[in-house]
Amino acid sequence: MYKKISSAVINAIPHEYAATKAVFGEAETIPSGFGTEKIRYVTLQDAAGGDIYVALAGTSGQGIAQAASATAQVLVSCPFVTKVILIGIAAGQPNLNDQEKDVRLGDIVVGDKLIQYDHIKRSDGVSELRGDNIAPADRKLLQAVDRLRSLQERTDSWTTLKPWDRYIEKGCAEIRNAGRPQSSEDPNLGKRNYLKGHAYVRSDDAPYVHVGTIGSANVLLKDAIFRDDLNRKHGIIAFEMEGAGVAIAAASFNRSYINVRGICDYGDNRKDDNWQTYASVCAASFARAILEEE
Repeated sequence: MYKKISSAVINAIPHEYAATKAVFGEAETIPSGFGTEKIRYVTLQDAAGGDIYVALAGTSGQGIAQAASATAQVLVSCPFVTKVILIGIAAGQPNLNDQEKDVRLGDIVVGDKLIQYDHIKRSDGVSELRGDNIAPADRKLLQAVDRLRSLQERTDSWTTLKPWDRYIEKGCAEIRNAGRPQSSEDPNLGKRNYLKGHAYVRSDDAPYVHVGTIGSANVLLKDAIFRDDLNRKHGIIAFEMEGAGVAIAAASFNRSYINVRGICDYGDNRKDDNWQTYASVCAASFARAILEEE
């Protein structure tokens, strides 16, 4: 069976893994083809009704090195895996003037590019980024993302059920405290004054899917000034702590990856945990939709 497992999912922390298991369904277990380690996997179906076998690697722990180690381990255990999907939470980059670019709590960000923003050369008080040469996300998976995102362009997009919506409903029903928090728990509520992006109509009560550059570092970000500077310099719209490790490890095995994130805070001093579980469910739900759409 392990020869049929073509994809693997990495989570960093327990509630991300719990959300993935709830959304992807019950896992089966088989002995690994190498040694005594067991492999947990789920079976999904693509649009044509064919089976998709996905390994669940469990939790890596927070940090780039931990994620790289977990990715390498699953690729050794499952040598027929061709792509790795990183599912988890992230801080989002708000833009209170542009509705199209405003990343809100509960939104979903898929990375088409990844930058390790703490990989720098510092000389005489000047920092030079060196972590911008990481391989981009899998092209075929990004094409599936674009097909899914096109559903947001319909005039009835917020009254029509989208593929990931039913998985969000499933995950929220099966995970404790996973329901979407009230809009009043978004600290940017009432502060938005959109001057641009009015064509991008969106719901206030459902996630909007963005594609853009994700920043990865061994940094728990709670600094709005630093965040905004990274956004200005590098166009980063979400910030997390594992993506660079997954991308580098996948590349070392000549495998591809994609990074799917649910937004749980704004990376500033207002950071709390209220949106983390819901954001984890949203990320897992969209990741499943990508695999089934590919």
